[in-house]
Amino acid sequence: MRYQTTGAALCAFAIAVASMPRGASAACAGSVSRPIDLGVSGGNIHSFTKNRKFCFSGTLGSEVQDGSGTKFVLSNNHVLDDTNKGKRGDSIVQPGLADVACVQDPSTAVANLSRSVKINFSGGTNTVDAAIAEVIPGDVSSSIMNIGPIASTTVAPTLGLPVQKQGTTTCLTTATISAVGAHGKIKYGKGKVAMFVNQIIIDGSFSGPGDSGSLVVTQETCPQAVGLVFAGSTMPVATIANPINAVLSKLHVSMTGGCPIVRTAPQAAEQAGNATVSQDLVDSATAVRDRHEDELMKIPGAVGTAIGMSDRPGQPAINVYIEKMTPEAEAAAPKEVEGLPVKLIENGGFVAY
Repeated sequence: MRYQTTGAALCAFAIAVASMPRGASAACAGSVSRPIDLGVSGGNIHSFTKNRKFCFSGTLGSEVQDGSGTKFVLSNNHVLDDTNKGKRGDSIVQPGLADVACVQDPSTAVANLSRSVKINFSGGTNTVDAAIAEVIPGDVSSSIMNIGPIASTTVAPTLGLPVQKQGTTTCLTTATISAVGAHGKIKYGKGKVAMFVNQIIIDGSFSGPGDSGSLVVTQETCPQAVGLVFAGSTMPVATIANPINAVLSKLHVSMTGGCPIVRTAPQAAEQAGNATVSQDLVDSATAVRDRHEDELMKIPGAVGTAIGMSDRPGQPAINVYIEKMTPEAEAAAPKEVEGLPVKLIENGGFVAY
């Protein structure tokens, strides 16, 4: 999330903002005329620390709907539900507090908190950091800034799939999925750590603090939803996202959609061929990782594992993420398990943002 002190318009810590791509807008973190396009700054009107020294905001990702057709804004629990502390009906404002010097202005509300998936900090596993807020009629568009309308359909994440996202901090960015099936310990501040399983990892400067809640979509004329950004790491820079189908299932909603998927046979074949490792090999590697995960997580400093790409074309590897590369970690890490290469990746730890 984006942080700001309540006494001045200063960030609490440095945020690395990528160069704004062609077509992106400084409005990503500012006020947007109503009805707003999504992929912009927003959050719970009560998102302050307990001592009110800092306020927070994230990204209002996309529009979804329930079976009755009621429309909602989709984002993270820690953006809309203030990390399990929100109350049903809380105002969701645009821009978020960190982008307006922490000033609470109820007139900037575009939605009201409806429900969230509670984050388990007690040792259990989590699959999503997600929440929805019912749209105030006339205040929210189904389009995403710099992307436009998206499809009502979704796609499962695969290694090498080209994706894009629009968020508050880094605006419009593109990349490819670098790891799937990720399990990792995510820091939420003040000593809170939550274990997440079956996540997506996207390497490179795809997102930054404040982009939490951004929808990850395919790079198509009518993009399809793939995931929901909620966390990342800094060395190397990487993004973690929830698979969108898990998010929608937990919240009992579907993508609203605004454009039709129309593909020729060659286009469909090209999309199917984006994966750099076959799904059968990924599934097999996942089973191997699961059998050895306990021992892999005993490597000093280990914070997570995932299935990524090996140095051999078309072959998977097991990624083990560690906070800091040390001689002890290198000595404890196996070179391979059951014939699969193990890649040790220093990342400084995963942090919700």
